[in-house]
Amino acid sequence: SNAATRALVLAPTRELAAQCAGMMTGLCGHCDLRAALVVGGTKNVAAQAAELRTRPDVVMATPGRLLDHITNSPGVHLDDLEFLILDEADRLLDLGFQDEVHEIVKSCPTERQTMLFSATMGTKVDDLIKLSLKRPVRIAVSDKKKGRKGGDAPASATPDGTGGVEVAPRLQQEFVRVRSGNEGASREAMLLALLTRTFKSRTIAFFDTKSLAHRMMIVCGLCGIHCAELHGNLTQTQRLEALEAFREGEVDVLLATDLAARGLDVPGVDAVVNFEMPNQVSTYVHRIGRTARAGRGGRSCTLIGEGRRHLMKEVIKDAAEKSRDAAAKGGATSAQAGVIRSRTIPPAVVAHFVAKIASLEPHIKEVLTAEAVARMDRIAEMEMTRAKNIIEHSDEIKSRPKKEWFASEKQKVSAKEAAAEKQRMIEEKVGKGKHRMTRKKRRMREAKEEMLRAQDEVRQELEEAEAEGKELRKKKSKLVTDQIMKTSARAQKKEAARKSKEKHGKSVQDEDAESERKHREREKKRKAVTAMDSLGAGGLFDEEKVAFSKKKTNAGSENKAAQSSYGFTDFDPNRVLRKGAKKGVGAFKSKKKHKRR
Repeated sequence: SNAATRALVLAPTRELAAQCAGMMTGLCGHCDLRAALVVGGTKNVAAQAAELRTRPDVVMATPGRLLDHITNSPGVHLDDLEFLILDEADRLLDLGFQDEVHEIVKSCPTERQTMLFSATMGTKVDDLIKLSLKRPVRIAVSDKKKGRKGGDAPASATPDGTGGVEVAPRLQQEFVRVRSGNEGASREAMLLALLTRTFKSRTIAFFDTKSLAHRMMIVCGLCGIHCAELHGNLTQTQRLEALEAFREGEVDVLLATDLAARGLDVPGVDAVVNFEMPNQVSTYVHRIGRTARAGRGGRSCTLIGEGRRHLMKEVIKDAAEKSRDAAAKGGATSAQAGVIRSRTIPPAVVAHFVAKIASLEPHIKEVLTAEAVARMDRIAEMEMTRAKNIIEHSDEIKSRPKKEWFASEKQKVSAKEAAAEKQRMIEEKVGKGKHRMTRKKRRMREAKEEMLRAQDEVRQELEEAEAEGKELRKKKSKLVTDQIMKTSARAQKKEAARKSKEKHGKSVQDEDAESERKHREREKKRKAVTAMDSLGAGGLFDEEKVAFSKKKTNAGSENKAAQSSYGFTDFDPNRVLRKGAKKGVGAFKSKKKHKRR
C-alpha cells in the first residue's frame, strides 16, 4: 500500500519522546513498520522535514517542533492519520502546550481514534477531551475498587486530580521533617547527608528549580559523589548524555527537575529523594513513580517543611488503605503494604555537613563565576557565527520563505489577557469578589483600600516636596508604612490573645463578679442618660431645668378650698388623687375597659 503516517504519539518532553522512539524502533525490527522522532533542540530541521515527507508509519514528537513542520515544511501533513496518542496528557497542558495541542488536533482527520494516557487527570484535560474525543471511555488500571463518589476510576484518576493518591504497592515512603528555622543551608546539609550515608547509588534527587539542581551538582561534585544533572538549562545533547550515563550506571545520583518526573523508565532505580515536597500531590506521585516499577520494591525520601505538611494527608490515607488490604489478605510484608516512616537525621550529622558546605562556599562561587564567563563566551561565539552566516549567505537567507506560526505575538497577548479576565470572573463567582462578602468584610476592605489610597497621596506629596527641597513634618507623621501596619497588627493580635487567655483563666466566681460589675456600669450609664434635660447635659442650666422638674403640691393656703358648713364626707376638694392609688372595692369600673382586659 501507499506510504502514510498512521499513528502520532505526542509527549511533553524530548526525553520521553526519545524513550518512546527507542521502544518503537525495537518493536519495528520485528515487523514492516518505520518510526521517526521529531523533537526540538536539534539543528537538523531539514533532515526531520525530509524524513516526514517519506511518510513513516509512526511519529513520536513534541508539540512545538511538529506544529512547526506542519505549518512551514511543504509536503508535511497528517491527512492519513488513524491513531492520535497523547502521552502524559495533563502535563502537555500544564507546560503551556495547550494551544499547540489544539492546533495539532484540528490538523488531524476527524475519523481517527484518540487515546490519552496519564497517571493523573486534571481539570484541563476535560477541555481537551471535549475537543478531541467522541463518546470517550475511561479505563483505569488500579488496585482500588472504587474511586471518588463511588465511580470505577481510582482516586488518582479523578477529574480534579486531587481526590486521592495511589502509589506503587511495594514502595516505602519516608519523610524527614524540616523545622522552620532549618531551611536553606540545613536543608542542603540534610540532602547531602542522605546521599552520602544512606542513598549512595541508583538514586534520583528531584528539585523544584534548575538553579537548586545545578548548585547541588557542584556541591556533590566537590564532595566526591558521582552524579549528573538533568534540567532545562542543558542542551539536548547534554540532557541525553546525562540520562544515558545514569542508565548505564556510570553515575550514582541523578539530580533532576520535574523534567524527569514523567514517564521516564530507568531500570533499577533504588530510591527517589525529594529536596522539597512538591506543591501538588500529583507531582509527588509522578516523582516517586520512578522507583518501585513493574512490581519491584523501592524507597522514597522527602524533606518536608512546615508549610507543606498538609499535603501528606492524602499520602497517609493511601498508605492506611494498603495496610488494611494487606491485613485482610494476611501474610503480606510491610514492604508490600506500602508503609510510611519518619526518618530523623542526627543533629550532629547535620551540623557537620552544614560546616562542610560553608567551607565549600568559596569554591562554589568560583565555579559559578567560571561558568558564567564560559556562557558569555559561548553566546558571543554564537552571535559571531550568526553574523558571519548572514554576511556570507545573505542572498540565500533572504530568498527563503518567512516562517509562520498559528498565532502572532499580538494574538498571543490578547489570548493571555482574555484568559486572565476569565480567571478573574471565575474567582469572583467562587467567592473572592466584593459582592460575595459580608457587609463587615466588605467595609473592612473598602476602609483598607481608602487608607492605602490616602497613603499613596501623602507619599506622592512627600516626593514632590523632596524634589522641591521642602520638608513636611506633619505629612511624614501621617504616613503609615508597611512596618507600622505590621507592628500594629502584631500588637492587636497580642492584645486579643491576652484577653482570650484572661477570659479562659477566670473562675466562675470571677466571671459572676465581672458580670455584676458590667451590669452596674450599664445601670449607671442609663441613669446618667435619663438625667439629661431637654437642652443637653444635666450639668448645664441647672436653675432652668424644667423637663423633669418636681410637681408642685397644692399645699399653699391661697389655693386651698374652703370647708363646707354642711360637713359633707363623700367629697373632699383638698384630697390629692395620686395616679395608681388603690381604689375601693365598690368603685366604678368601665365596662368597655373591663371587656378589653
